[in-house]
Amino acid sequence: MKIGALLILAGLGCFLAFNLLGSTLDAQGFLHEPFALLPLGYLLLFTGMVLTLIPLLKRVLCKGHTKEQ
Repeated sequence: MKIGALLILAGLGCFLAFNLLGSTLDAQGFLHEPFALLPLGYLLLFTGMVLTLIPLLKRVLCKGHTKEQ
């Protein structure tokens, strides 16, 4: 669960860095932006949520299963 939380924080950090770095337009009209941070941020967020939710779901389901027996 700790790794999941760290991945979520890293994903949020990617989105923060994308906003702080910003986008620029050069003299020829080309847009320069740190686009790689967006898919990386979504990947880290999704992976972190999965790694956080799986142990929580296992814990909830196991508690419910032991009460029935």
